Amino acid sequence: MEDRLDALFRELIRKRAMKRVGGCERCGAPKLSYKKLDTAHCHGRNKRTVRWDERNGAGLCGGCHRYIDSQITAKEELFRRLLGDKEYERLYILAEMTTKQSPVDYKLNKIYLSVKIQELESEI
Repeated sequence: MEDRLDALFRELIRKRAMKRVGGCERCGAPKLSYKKLDTAHCHGRNKRTVRWDERNGAGLCGGCHRYIDSQITAKEELFRRLLGDKEYERLYILAEMTTKQSPVDYKLNKIYLSVKIQELESEI
C-alpha cells in the first residue's frame, strides 16, 4: 500500500507543479511533462504523519532537488514561500508527531490523493 501511495503522491505533486508554474517550483525551469520533475519532500519520507500530505511536497527539477536536500535553509525558505509561514509551522508540528499521536489512514490517503489528481486533470 505504501508503494501505491508514494506513486500517487509523486503524480499529484508533479502535476500540481506543472499546473502552478509549468515546471520547477523553485527555479521556474519549464518542463514539457510532469514526468520530467522530481518530487521533493520538506520532511523526509520517514515522517509517516506527513509522508503523503500534499503540503509536504514540491515539484522540482533535479538540480533544485539536489540543492535543497543539501541546504536546509534553502529548503525551509522554499516551503515557507510555497505554503506561507502559518501552514509551514502546522506541517512542522504534524511532522514531529508520532503515528500514535496522529495515526495514518492508508485508505483515506489513497482516496484523497486519487481525487486530488482527478481534480487537477479536469482543470488542465
